[in-house]
Amino acid sequence: MTRRFLITGCGRSGTGYIATLLGELGIPCGHEVVYQPDTCAERAPAWPEGVRGESSWLAAPYLATLPEGTLVLHQVREPVAVVRSFLRIRFFEGKSVWKRFAEAHVAELASGTPLERCVKYWLGWNKLCQSAAGLRHVEYRRHRLEDIDADFLDELCRALGEPRERATIAAALARIPRDTNTSGTKHQDGSLRWSNLPRGNWGAELEDLAGRYGYAGELPDGGLRSQPRPRAALPLPASPTTTTASPAHGSRDRAKSG
Repeated sequence: MTRRFLITGCGRSGTGYIATLLGELGIPCGHEVVYQPDTCAERAPAWPEGVRGESSWLAAPYLATLPEGTLVLHQVREPVAVVRSFLRIRFFEGKSVWKRFAEAHVAELASGTPLERCVKYWLGWNKLCQSAAGLRHVEYRRHRLEDIDADFLDELCRALGEPRERATIAAALARIPRDTNTSGTKHQDGSLRWSNLPRGNWGAELEDLAGRYGYAGELPDGGLRSQPRPRAALPLPASPTTTTASPAHGSRDRAKSG
């Protein structure tokens, strides 16, 4: 059975990449089509008839308004990579509708240096996405961008009611570059390291959330290591008498910070 689904997470976390991959597999998924500044700056847009899948970081504040039974896929990415990307595009410098939208929904983003705001954005926006775990009318699943491989896509297609042959999945992965939708020049990212990220009053929360998402241990390049996933990154929907959870992926995670 096919399902309506929404993929959301922080900006710069590969929402464009996963939408493109699904399209390549014949599963239509818009990227910032339903949720974009023109449609959701003031209120949640109505989900159009005939639209099955959407991938957009702008959907995070409006998860409570989703239609009954929507599968919410929370895609997370290693925090240093996200912060580097936001600094590269100068997201928190100057004025833009995107910046205003983020600041309107995470109050802490209204102050601080650009670097501090990037860090607080990763923390605050992921907390917004996690709020779907406490909603009874939707189904919440979380996965890491770094875990998107043939096994993950096989699980995802099955969860969406659209299984695909492994050869078809492998061909899609080969055709779609992982840096789809990358902005700017990555060599400008510089030497920003996890150990040098500002912590402020939210440092313990930042470290806790990164750890629960399965990121721990600084790599030589300054990012965080993705810990091996202990089970399928995207468990299939549980039966009514069964619950599933994992420390790294928490498919039904009532997160302390969410």
